[in-house]
Amino acid sequence: MTQTNALKISAKNTLNVFFATMIVVAMSFSLAFAADSGGWEKQDFKVKGTWSIEDRADGKYLTLSDEFKTKGAPDLKLFLSKNNFSGITGTNATNNAVFIAQLTSNKGGQSYKIPAHINVGDYESLIIHCEQYSKLWASTPLK
Repeated sequence: MTQTNALKISAKNTLNVFFATMIVVAMSFSLAFAADSGGWEKQDFKVKGTWSIEDRADGKYLTLSDEFKTKGAPDLKLFLSKNNFSGITGTNATNNAVFIAQLTSNKGGQSYKIPAHINVGDYESLIIHCEQYSKLWASTPLK
């Protein structure tokens, strides 16, 4: 093998290793910043728009899309629940659930910081609930 051929093979191997490394880095990056997201599947009141859970530099956020819209109520709150969304009702909505935030508006884009001690992976459902009147507004699976 000539020195030129050896250099070509070495350069080709270096490029293969470089590209393989870049693919692994890109995949790791996308997994680290992947967000749960979706629409509202079970609705006792009509809810438009989508939600997402996003990783940001200062923590996780629950974000409602700009298209978010629902009927107004005096006490709409967001919860994460360990219960399956299909079995959640107005009377059991806060059982095995953790409070995230009170809705600041019944329409438009909004973001709420999820407290650092909450591991979103431990929960199955996202809920909008009117606690004052024990009315389930909407729920959806996280997974």
